[in-house]
Amino acid sequence: MGRKQTILISSVLVILAIVAALAAGVGQSKPQPAPDTDFIELTQGWDDTVREQMHHLSFGSQMLPYDWLLHLERADGAGLLRDNDNLAALGFIPAQASELNPDGLPVGFSRTAGSDGKAWVGFTCSACHTGLVSYQGDTLIVDGAPALMDFSTFEQQLIDALALTLADAERFDQFADAVGASSPADLRVRVQQRLGHLRQRQSINHSDVPYGHGRLDAFGQIFNTVAAELLANPANARPADAPVSYPFLWDAPYLDLVQWNGSAPNLGPGPLIQNVTTALAVYGSADLSGHSALTGYPSSALITNLGILQKHYDQLRSPQWPVELLGLLDQAKVEQGRQLYQDNCLACHTIADRSQPPAALKVTVVPRTEIGTDPRMATNFIAAQAQTGMLDGRRRFVLAGPTFGAEARTIDMVIHAALGVTLHHPVEATGAALEDLHKVFSSTPNKVPDQYKARPLNGIWATAPYLHNGSVPTLYDLLLPPAERPQSFHVGSHQLDPDKVGFDITAGPETSLFDTRLPGNRNHGHIYGTDLTDAERWALIEYLKSL
Repeated sequence: MGRKQTILISSVLVILAIVAALAAGVGQSKPQPAPDTDFIELTQGWDDTVREQMHHLSFGSQMLPYDWLLHLERADGAGLLRDNDNLAALGFIPAQASELNPDGLPVGFSRTAGSDGKAWVGFTCSACHTGLVSYQGDTLIVDGAPALMDFSTFEQQLIDALALTLADAERFDQFADAVGASSPADLRVRVQQRLGHLRQRQSINHSDVPYGHGRLDAFGQIFNTVAAELLANPANARPADAPVSYPFLWDAPYLDLVQWNGSAPNLGPGPLIQNVTTALAVYGSADLSGHSALTGYPSSALITNLGILQKHYDQLRSPQWPVELLGLLDQAKVEQGRQLYQDNCLACHTIADRSQPPAALKVTVVPRTEIGTDPRMATNFIAAQAQTGMLDGRRRFVLAGPTFGAEARTIDMVIHAALGVTLHHPVEATGAALEDLHKVFSSTPNKVPDQYKARPLNGIWATAPYLHNGSVPTLYDLLLPPAERPQSFHVGSHQLDPDKVGFDITAGPETSLFDTRLPGNRNHGHIYGTDLTDAERWALIEYLKSL
C-alpha cells in the first residue's frame, strides 16, 4: 500500500471522528429544569435544558482545581473571589445552582474532571457569549450576545488571591482546611505551580492597551497558547494587544466565513477545529511532543462536548426587539428606515430572515483600507510568525500537506495543533467526510486577510458597543461622522438606551474606561450612512431595531 493510500485511509478513519461531535445528541429526554438564572428569557430556540448545558457544559477548560475557587479569598479581604457580588462587578452573570452547576457559579463557569481525577473549574462558551440588557428595573438575558465581562481584571484577582494565600501563613492554613488538604505541604507546592502557570500565561499575553469590559484579544491569546506555551518557547510570545468585542453567535454556524477578519472558512469540520483552538486558549492544555500523526495530540479538550455545544448554537436564533420591555416600534420610521438600509447597508449586510428556516449566509469581506476601521487586529493576524520548534518537519495538516520549516505563520501552527487534538479522539468524532476536510484546509479565501467581515445585523440591538473593537457605544454614534463620535466612554453597564441603541456610558463602580486614542482602540472608519440627516438616522435606527 502506497503512502498516499495510507494517508487517505488514516484520514478517513480519523476524520470519521470529527463530526460525531456535530451529530452528538444531548442524551435521553429529561424533565425540564427550572431556569438557571433569575433574568427574563427571550425566545431564541433553546429550552431550559439546553440553556443550562450551554451555560455550564465543560469543553475542557481547566483554570484551577474546582474546590480552590469555592474557597479562595480575595486579596483585598472583601470576601471570597467567587462571591456573586464580586463576579457580577466584573461582568459575569449570576446563575442558580443546577445539575451541571451544583455550587451556583456564574453563567459560563464549568466543572470538569482533570487528568488527575479531580474536579477543575474553567470557562465555557457562554462566559464570553451571553449578554444582559436592563431597562426600567427589568433585565433580559440574551444568549449568544457579547458578554461585558472584564477578563483581565478577573485573571489579576485570581493571581493576587493565590499569591497572598501563599504569602500569608494564617490564610494558607485556613485555605488548606477549607479544601480538605491531607498534606498542606503538597498543597503549597500545587498552589505555587498553578500560580506560576497563571503568571506565565499573563506575561506572554501582556498588553499595554487595557481590555476592560467586553473585550479580549482572542487571536493574540490563542496564538501565544500554541506558539509560546504548547511549544515551550516563551520567545515566540507576542503582545496580545488587539482586543476586540466578543462576537454575537446567532446565525454564526450558517456564515461562510467567521472571525472578525473573515479568516476562517466555516465548512465541514471547520467550526469544530475553531472551537478546539478556543478550548486550548481558555485554560486548556495539550501535549504536542512525542506523538505520531496517527495518534494525534492528547489534550484537555472534550470533543464530544464541543460537538454538543456546536449543535445547540445551530439552533440559536437572534433576539427580537422585546416590545413588552422596550416599547413598540414606530412602523412609519421602520418603513422609511427599510429603504435607507437598502441604500446604505444592504450591499454589505445581507438580511437574515428569522421567520424562515436557517440557511447558508454569505458574508461580505471589505478590505481594511476601504472600511477604514482600526487596523491592529487584522495586521497582528497577518504579521504573526513564530519558530516551529518541535513542529519542524511535521506536516501542516498533521496527516497531509507540506512540512513545516523552522518558522511558519502562527495561524498555521494553531490549525495544526487543533487538528492533532481532534485526531486524538477518533471514536468521539465520527462523521465528517474527507471531502469536507479537504475543502476546509485547501480553501483559502484570502491568504493575507487584510480585511474585516460584514455579516447580517439581525439582533444588532443587543450587541453594543459597535465595530470590531467595541469603539463606538451606540448605533446613533456609528451613524455620525467619526470626528463626532465619543472620544472616550465607560463600558460595563447593562442599562440600555432604547433610542440611540447602546448601553449607558457614564462612569460607575462596575465600568471601565474606553479611550479611543489608544492604539487598537480607534473609532474611525465605517463611514457608511454618516451623511444622512438626523431624521434619517433615527429612521434607520428604528429599522435596525426590527431586524
